Amino acid sequence: MAARRKPALICCGAVLAVVVVLAAVFTALYFTVLRPRPPRVTATVVGTRVSAFALLPSPALNLTFDVAVAAYNPNRAAFEYGEVVTVVRYHGDAVGEAVVPRGEVGARASAEVRAAVEVDAVGVVSSPYFPLEGIAGALPFETATTVAGKAVVLGVLKIRASSVVTCGVTVYPLRKETTSPQCTSTVHVG
Repeated sequence: MAARRKPALICCGAVLAVVVVLAAVFTALYFTVLRPRPPRVTATVVGTRVSAFALLPSPALNLTFDVAVAAYNPNRAAFEYGEVVTVVRYHGDAVGEAVVPRGEVGARASAEVRAAVEVDAVGVVSSPYFPLEGIAGALPFETATTVAGKAVVLGVLKIRASSVVTCGVTVYPLRKETTSPQCTSTVHVG
Protein backbone atom coordinates (compact mmCIF):
# COMPACT_ATOMS: atom_id res chain seq x y z
CA MET A 1 0.00 0.00 0.00
CA ALA A 2 2.82 2.44 0.81
CA ALA A 3 4.38 1.73 -2.58
CA ARG A 4 1.25 3.00 -4.32
CA ARG A 5 1.17 6.23 -2.37
CA LYS A 6 4.75 7.16 -3.09
CA PRO A 7 4.22 8.01 -6.84
CA ALA A 8 1.03 9.89 -5.99
CA LEU A 9 2.84 11.93 -3.34
CA ILE A 10 5.68 12.68 -5.78
CA CYS A 11 3.18 13.78 -8.45
CA CYS A 12 1.24 15.98 -5.99
CA GLY A 13 4.47 17.47 -4.69
CA ALA A 14 5.64 18.26 -8.24
CA VAL A 15 2.31 19.86 -9.14
CA LEU A 16 2.38 21.90 -5.92
CA ALA A 17 5.95 23.03 -6.64
CA VAL A 18 5.00 24.11 -10.20
CA VAL A 19 1.98 26.04 -8.87
CA VAL A 20 4.12 27.80 -6.25
CA VAL A 21 6.80 28.71 -8.83
CA LEU A 22 4.17 30.02 -11.29
CA ALA A 23 2.51 32.05 -8.53
CA ALA A 24 5.88 33.55 -7.59
CA VAL A 25 6.66 34.38 -11.24
CA PHE A 26 3.26 36.02 -11.83
CA THR A 27 3.53 37.96 -8.57
CA ALA A 28 6.99 39.22 -9.51
CA LEU A 29 5.77 40.17 -13.01
CA TYR A 30 2.78 42.01 -11.57
CA PHE A 31 4.84 44.10 -9.16
CA THR A 32 7.61 44.90 -11.64
CA VAL A 33 6.42 44.91 -15.23
CA LEU A 34 2.67 44.49 -15.53
CA ARG A 35 1.47 46.58 -12.59
CA PRO A 36 -1.11 49.02 -13.93
CA ARG A 37 -0.23 52.67 -13.28
CA PRO A 38 -2.42 55.75 -13.62
CA PRO A 39 -1.84 57.92 -16.67
CA ARG A 40 -0.27 61.37 -16.34
CA VAL A 41 -2.64 64.00 -17.67
CA THR A 42 -1.91 67.68 -18.16
CA ALA A 43 -4.24 70.33 -19.51
CA THR A 44 -3.20 73.82 -20.43
CA VAL A 45 -4.89 76.85 -21.89
CA VAL A 46 -2.79 77.37 -25.01
CA GLY A 47 -4.60 80.45 -26.25
CA THR A 48 -7.54 82.77 -26.00
CA ARG A 49 -9.33 84.78 -28.64
CA VAL A 50 -11.21 87.94 -27.71
CA SER A 51 -13.08 89.10 -30.78
CA ALA A 52 -15.51 91.47 -29.06
CA PHE A 53 -15.56 93.35 -25.78
CA ALA A 54 -17.73 96.30 -24.79
CA LEU A 55 -19.22 97.74 -21.64
CA LEU A 56 -21.34 100.48 -23.21
CA PRO A 57 -23.95 100.96 -24.69
CA SER A 58 -24.67 97.32 -23.93
CA PRO A 59 -22.20 94.81 -22.44
CA ALA A 60 -20.73 92.39 -24.96
CA LEU A 61 -18.10 89.67 -24.88
CA ASN A 62 -16.95 87.17 -27.48
CA LEU A 63 -14.27 84.90 -26.00
CA THR A 64 -12.84 81.48 -26.90
CA PHE A 65 -10.36 79.37 -24.91
CA ASP A 66 -8.11 76.88 -26.71
CA VAL A 67 -7.28 73.99 -24.36
CA ALA A 68 -4.71 71.24 -24.99
CA VAL A 69 -4.95 67.99 -23.02
CA ALA A 70 -1.88 65.72 -23.08
CA ALA A 71 -1.85 62.21 -21.62
CA TYR A 72 1.10 59.87 -21.11
CA ASN A 73 0.30 56.19 -20.54
CA PRO A 74 3.13 54.40 -18.65
CA ASN A 75 1.39 51.00 -18.86
CA ARG A 76 2.21 48.06 -21.08
CA ALA A 77 -1.41 48.10 -22.23
CA ALA A 78 -3.48 50.76 -23.94
CA PHE A 79 -5.42 53.27 -21.83
CA GLU A 80 -8.96 53.78 -23.11
CA TYR A 81 -10.53 57.06 -22.05
CA GLY A 82 -14.08 58.31 -22.30
CA GLU A 83 -15.18 61.75 -23.38
CA VAL A 84 -12.81 64.53 -22.33
CA VAL A 85 -14.92 67.34 -20.87
CA THR A 86 -13.57 70.88 -20.43
CA VAL A 87 -15.70 73.36 -18.51
CA VAL A 88 -15.00 77.11 -18.23
CA ARG A 89 -16.29 78.86 -15.11
CA TYR A 90 -16.64 82.54 -14.25
CA HIS A 91 -16.92 83.02 -10.47
CA GLY A 92 -18.11 79.43 -10.08
CA ASP A 93 -20.77 79.56 -12.79
CA ALA A 94 -20.27 77.36 -15.86
CA VAL A 95 -20.10 79.64 -18.91
CA GLY A 96 -18.67 77.26 -21.51
CA GLU A 97 -18.12 73.58 -22.21
CA ALA A 98 -16.38 71.48 -24.85
CA VAL A 99 -16.46 67.71 -25.24
CA VAL A 100 -13.79 65.71 -27.09
CA PRO A 101 -14.82 62.19 -28.19
CA ARG A 102 -13.45 59.08 -26.51
CA GLY A 103 -10.15 57.66 -27.60
CA GLU A 104 -7.15 55.56 -26.70
CA VAL A 105 -3.54 56.14 -25.71
CA GLY A 106 -1.26 53.29 -26.77
CA ALA A 107 1.03 51.37 -24.45
CA ARG A 108 3.88 53.58 -23.20
CA ALA A 109 2.75 56.35 -25.53
CA SER A 110 1.52 59.93 -25.39
CA ALA A 111 -1.46 61.57 -27.02
CA GLU A 112 -2.76 65.12 -27.19
CA VAL A 113 -6.25 66.37 -27.90
CA ARG A 114 -7.33 69.99 -28.33
CA ALA A 115 -10.64 71.66 -27.74
CA ALA A 116 -11.96 75.15 -28.33
CA VAL A 117 -14.36 76.32 -25.64
CA GLU A 118 -16.61 79.22 -26.57
CA VAL A 119 -17.65 81.27 -23.58
CA ASP A 120 -21.36 82.01 -23.18
CA ALA A 121 -21.38 85.80 -23.24
CA VAL A 122 -24.81 86.05 -21.59
CA GLY A 123 -23.57 84.06 -18.59
CA VAL A 124 -20.57 86.34 -18.11
CA VAL A 125 -22.25 89.67 -18.88
CA SER A 126 -25.21 88.95 -16.57
CA SER A 127 -22.88 88.24 -13.64
CA PRO A 128 -22.82 90.96 -10.97
CA TYR A 129 -19.00 90.85 -11.08
CA PHE A 130 -18.72 91.72 -14.78
CA PRO A 131 -19.18 95.53 -14.69
CA LEU A 132 -16.48 96.15 -12.08
CA GLU A 133 -14.06 93.59 -13.52
CA GLY A 134 -14.74 94.85 -17.03
CA ILE A 135 -13.85 98.39 -15.99
CA ALA A 136 -10.73 97.08 -14.24
CA GLY A 137 -9.92 95.19 -17.44
CA ALA A 138 -9.32 91.77 -15.85
CA LEU A 139 -11.77 88.84 -16.01
CA PRO A 140 -10.87 85.75 -13.91
CA PHE A 141 -11.84 82.39 -15.39
CA GLU A 142 -11.28 78.80 -14.33
CA THR A 143 -11.04 75.83 -16.68
CA ALA A 144 -11.59 72.28 -15.44
CA THR A 145 -10.77 69.33 -17.69
CA THR A 146 -11.88 65.81 -16.73
CA VAL A 147 -10.47 62.60 -18.24
CA ALA A 148 -11.56 59.14 -17.09
CA GLY A 149 -10.76 55.70 -18.42
CA LYS A 150 -9.17 52.32 -17.79
CA ALA A 151 -6.13 50.26 -18.63
CA VAL A 152 -6.43 46.48 -18.92
CA VAL A 153 -3.29 44.34 -18.79
CA LEU A 154 -3.59 40.79 -20.14
CA GLY A 155 -7.37 41.06 -19.93
CA VAL A 156 -7.19 40.47 -16.17
CA LEU A 157 -5.38 43.29 -14.38
CA LYS A 158 -7.47 46.45 -14.56
CA ILE A 159 -6.96 49.95 -13.32
CA ARG A 160 -9.53 52.72 -13.50
CA ALA A 161 -8.27 56.26 -13.27
CA SER A 162 -9.72 59.72 -13.57
CA SER A 163 -7.92 63.01 -13.65
CA VAL A 164 -9.18 66.54 -13.14
CA VAL A 165 -6.94 69.41 -14.20
CA THR A 166 -8.02 72.86 -13.02
CA CYS A 167 -6.43 76.05 -14.35
CA GLY A 168 -6.96 79.63 -13.28
CA VAL A 169 -6.68 82.15 -16.14
CA THR A 170 -7.13 85.90 -16.08
CA VAL A 171 -8.21 87.47 -19.38
CA TYR A 172 -7.40 91.11 -20.15
CA PRO A 173 -9.95 91.80 -22.91
CA LEU A 174 -8.85 95.38 -23.61
CA ARG A 175 -5.28 94.22 -24.33
CA LYS A 176 -6.49 90.87 -25.75
CA GLU A 177 -4.03 89.04 -23.49
CA THR A 178 -4.14 86.40 -20.77
CA THR A 179 -1.97 85.47 -17.83
CA SER A 180 -0.06 82.22 -17.81
CA PRO A 181 -2.48 79.66 -16.39
CA GLN A 182 -1.82 78.27 -12.92
CA CYS A 183 -2.89 74.61 -13.06
CA THR A 184 -3.35 71.84 -10.51
CA SER A 185 -3.94 68.19 -11.32
CA THR A 186 -5.77 65.60 -9.23
CA VAL A 187 -5.67 61.87 -10.11
CA HIS A 188 -8.11 59.36 -8.64
CA VAL A 189 -7.18 55.68 -9.00
CA GLY A 190 -9.55 52.82 -8.39
